[in-house]
Amino acid sequence: MRHLVTIVCLLAAIILYAIGDRSTAGLLLLGLAFESAFWFRLVRCRRPR
Repeated sequence: MRHLVTIVCLLAAIILYAIGDRSTAGLLLLGLAFESAFWFRLVRCRRPR
């Protein structure tokens, strides 16, 4: 399930980047937020349980 959420964040970022252009900065910023969430989820340290 965690992998699915990470992939969805990446796909949402790519889609928002494709839709947005220079005139729609809101979509680009939203894409940046999803991309940041993707990288955070990808590289964060996992604590042993």
